[in-house]
Amino acid sequence: MLKTILVAASLLTTTAATAQMANPCPGGTTPATIRHSKIKPGQWATFAKAVAAHNAWYVSHKDATRTTLVRVMTKGTDGPVVTDTEAVTITRYGATKPQAARDAAYSAFTDLYRQSSEMADEMRVCLPKG
Repeated sequence: MLKTILVAASLLTTTAATAQMANPCPGGTTPATIRHSKIKPGQWATFAKAVAAHNAWYVSHKDATRTTLVRVMTKGTDGPVVTDTEAVTITRYGATKPQAARDAAYSAFTDLYRQSSEMADEMRVCLPKG
């Protein structure tokens, strides 16, 4: 009897912890990751290809997670200038479910990221839905 109670309590605790970890964001918001990357010289197109392959991987696994590539502006002599040396990506996570197993396509897009950039900063945030 005690063993049954302990197992049940363990399952409830695990389920609650998993649910909390799955989406800790308040209502009306969704979990996301914002990454600031330094793009290696001449590698903007490769970085953009990595983002496209990243999204294709999620689509192929029927996951609504999507990554948006954002151009960074720097201060130029005549005003703001779009740079090819930095990028921001915003990954909005889809429905709460375990991530698909990493496969060759996953390795391919992560290799493109490594080839073309170095991550400068990363933040986990709760973005407004929409």
